[in-house]
Amino acid sequence: MGNEWYEDLADELGHHDWREEEFGDGGAAAHGGRSWGPGWSSVQREGNGLVRITVLHGTVVDVDYPPVRGSKFEHLDQRLLPRRAAPPIPMAPQPPEHELKLTWLEAVAGGAEALAVLDDSPLVPEAEPDLAQLSWPVRTRLERILARIDEYAPSLLGPEGAIVARRLAVRAVSARPAVLSTPDRDQANVGAIIHAAGKGNDLVGPGKWVLAKDIQAECGLSSSPSQRARNFADAVSGGRLDWPSSWMHRETPAVVVLGSPDLLVSDFRRILIAERDLALRLRAVTPASA
Repeated sequence: MGNEWYEDLADELGHHDWREEEFGDGGAAAHGGRSWGPGWSSVQREGNGLVRITVLHGTVVDVDYPPVRGSKFEHLDQRLLPRRAAPPIPMAPQPPEHELKLTWLEAVAGGAEALAVLDDSPLVPEAEPDLAQLSWPVRTRLERILARIDEYAPSLLGPEGAIVARRLAVRAVSARPAVLSTPDRDQANVGAIIHAAGKGNDLVGPGKWVLAKDIQAECGLSSSPSQRARNFADAVSGGRLDWPSSWMHRETPAVVVLGSPDLLVSDFRRILIAERDLALRLRAVTPASA
């Protein structure tokens, strides 16, 4: 028997090489398998399952599609089904914009209660911190770092920014002494702490109080302190703001979260208070289902 029945089968099923999608150009035969001629993948794509082709004396005399269930091929059905990609995980529904704003404000201010009572009083210097709980090597390094912060921070961040940098240094090292890394990194630590204090108050960046490269140059660093700065910020805040990546909120400044109102300068707190009041007014007039 010749292969003339291919043409009859093509008329019945449509011209398409068997399982071309699965095996690429040339179908199964080009990859060591057996090709059953044109049309097979057309049947598969239509979801017809089992196909029974009757050929008599080289002529297709019947094509039918019996149910797989109950046939001798039932045990192969699931194994031979085309693999389908897992359905995408649905995105978390995004809250209204003002609710996102309040979530962000709470993280920056140090919680809902801190945000509710936030004021814009200027920061004032405090007495020398008690470092007795730290080991002597860590305490000695921190004291040297604080002296350098006193030297560099006022000109880079202003008086209140310098206060924030000192507080941030003491709290970060007290909470996580390992954040200092090795002693040869202390100059980099100074730049990182100043950068974190500024970045947490929206003072660093184009159009802001100071550029990151200015901090890098003033502190004599060979590379940007931004990554190390984030380590110090995380040490005082316990981590960054965490919400689904599908939630987009573009109206807030790109600050690192310091997580305490006494690590925020008065100008920045004044902005947060205005944003808080606006978001609360929107919440009051927005239906709960929005």
